[in-house]
Amino acid sequence: MSEGVYQNSDGFEDNEPDAMKNTDIDGQLYANVRAFKSSTRNGVVASVHVQWWKRPSGVATVCLGLLCVLLLAGIIGLSVYYGVTDHHDSTEIDQLQDSNSLLTKERDQLQISYNTLTKERDQLQTRYNNLTKERDQLQTEKVFLSERLSNLKQTCPECWQKFESSWYFLSTETKTWKGSREDCLERGADLVIINSEKEQEFLFNLNKGVWIGLTDSVTDGTWKWVDGTPLTTPRYWSPHQPDNGGGKPEYGEEDCVQIHKEQSSRKSWNDISCRSKLNWVCEKVL
Repeated sequence: MSEGVYQNSDGFEDNEPDAMKNTDIDGQLYANVRAFKSSTRNGVVASVHVQWWKRPSGVATVCLGLLCVLLLAGIIGLSVYYGVTDHHDSTEIDQLQDSNSLLTKERDQLQISYNTLTKERDQLQTRYNNLTKERDQLQTEKVFLSERLSNLKQTCPECWQKFESSWYFLSTETKTWKGSREDCLERGADLVIINSEKEQEFLFNLNKGVWIGLTDSVTDGTWKWVDGTPLTTPRYWSPHQPDNGGGKPEYGEEDCVQIHKEQSSRKSWNDISCRSKLNWVCEKVL
């Protein structure tokens, strides 16, 4: 049978095209396979198996088909993968953008809160510094006043009286206006300067005619206190005062002022000769 195959294969002419030769050969091979019967030669069974896919053209076709299928599957797989990936990435990007927006907003809010707290902290620090400064000043004043009070207690015996922010000394003897002031200066004080109605009331209630620190001895008619300040208000002159003696020579020049105890509190000032001898009131301002 195999001899017939070879004999048929020799029947092609060399001038025929290769494609036609291959077609006739394949046909003859299929015919020989169907007509094939097994025969025993020397106890050996001989058979001919013809496999068309082992031919070069068949293998190439199969490989090309497989490659096309694989390529198509790969393209479809990549398309699906990148489609899903792009959608997933797009969703993640949107989520990241939303998260970034929220974080930016929270950051801005935190920055505003931080700036507000920083401003409040600076304001509190400024207030604290001011309060600390005031506290130190008050502490210094307290120490100073304590020392002055201690000195006053040492230098001011029971004859000194405290009223509001001053200490007052009422003399038990009489002197001229000048002598009275010298005594006050020796005590670290000066003749009293009246600054308010309450102070006037306090002095009037001492119930004595006393010198006060008011005079026009430098310029007649220009009344000034012993610290050099001019008399403005309040004024507590008695009726028709000051009159500079009323023109009577026996009274002389009346350039100094007393509190007259026979008058009312608000009308008790009287100008009198500075040579007269009266009690006096010294004042120490705290």
